[in-house]
Amino acid sequence: MRYGANDLADGVRTELEASYSKHGCGPEFWTTYQQVLERLVPQGRGRTEVTNELALIIEQLGIVRRAQMVPPPDSRTR
Repeated sequence: MRYGANDLADGVRTELEASYSKHGCGPEFWTTYQQVLERLVPQGRGRTEVTNELALIIEQLGIVRRAQMVPPPDSRTR
């Protein structure tokens, strides 16, 4: 993640990993994911890049086998 120092990415990874260790892949984990996303990019602002970076962290932690990336807004069809 490029949002400040590497400490942010490490902190996010640690938070997600701790939530997964405690809750598994259940609803509580995904609530933590949503809370992290909301803190990083408040509602109403572009979330594609952050969402994809969080998805890659979740994939790297082994929480999901293959993360699905969100296409950039200009590549979506209506």
